[in-house]
Amino acid sequence: MALWRLAERGVRVHGYERFGVGHDRGASAGQTRRFSAQSQRVRQFTPLALDALGLWRELEHTTGRELLQITGGLILGPKDSDALVLAHQSALAAGLEHALLHSTEIARRYPQHLVRPTDAAIMDPLGGFVRPELSVVTAVDRARALGATVSDYTRVSSIEPDGAGVTVRTAEGARRYSRVVVAPGPWARDLLPAAAATVLPRRLVQAWYLPRDVDAYRSSRFPVFERVGDIRAYGFPTIDGATVKVGIYTSGHPIVYDTENPALTVGHSIVRHFRDVVEEYFPGLHPDPVTTTVNMEGYTTDGQPMVGAVPGTEQIVVACGFSGAGFKFAPVMGDVVADQIIEGSTDRDVEFLAPGRDLPEWAPETRTPA
Repeated sequence: MALWRLAERGVRVHGYERFGVGHDRGASAGQTRRFSAQSQRVRQFTPLALDALGLWRELEHTTGRELLQITGGLILGPKDSDALVLAHQSALAAGLEHALLHSTEIARRYPQHLVRPTDAAIMDPLGGFVRPELSVVTAVDRARALGATVSDYTRVSSIEPDGAGVTVRTAEGARRYSRVVVAPGPWARDLLPAAAATVLPRRLVQAWYLPRDVDAYRSSRFPVFERVGDIRAYGFPTIDGATVKVGIYTSGHPIVYDTENPALTVGHSIVRHFRDVVEEYFPGLHPDPVTTTVNMEGYTTDGQPMVGAVPGTEQIVVACGFSGAGFKFAPVMGDVVADQIIEGSTDRDVEFLAPGRDLPEWAPETRTPA
């Protein structure tokens, strides 16, 4: 997205991708990613989501590809859960249309979910999903059409600032640039000293299930959802007319100690945990997954990404550590990075994401298994 936003502004830009463009190794994979204007974290994310919405529509308009589908969104869980309270506060602060639902109304409108008497929900009319692989390819295609150069299957081995510029080294040699954007996803530790102790690669599993009545899970009847509180899960309406994707949070997604060779097999214990949750909370789905995928993502200790110039090295701007909630913001984060590369600052309120903030480090044992 940074490549696209810089190219749109007429900047000569060269992108490096260690795999193929649109690959399935990092966090931007899995067919769908949730979009929501409401924030369950901090209120500053809501204006960023609204700006991202505009940029998603701009990319769609200029390329003729449908990337973001608005289906409406549902956040549900115990009525006193922090996530529900924060989502409601963010909608009120931004003046967004929304609706609060009590348990009997949720059960009537959305029988696909198990609803307990203590549950409540908030509706987000701007909720929906983004197609991540298509979006990445589309943004890169647009950047190329605007003159950007892209080197795929080219691994960057080092990024070396020297005050007058930055040298980027690959197996093909070295090239110098005036400024560099580093957006390495779960590989942040491998390239960024600033992320060595603060961005932790974790392993995420997504699964697809067969509904007993597929029509009940089409977007007109089953909006994108996130379940919060004691059971944390998220999911999407069927996009293939056969399966429904559900992601279930495990206790502290497993750490990836070796990002070169992450474990791609989904063990029985995770599958059984997923089965138990689906069987109880999503009774309309066959509880055994028919497909699973494994991806990696970088997590910061405070759950907020690092976006901005590296302290003491203004020629390098980073965007990483999105902690499982970044793809919906991808175009606006690319635009923020472009602001900082071209202007040295941005008008958007992103100081709370600055890499130089007081960010605790992960414990040393997160780098080496016990």
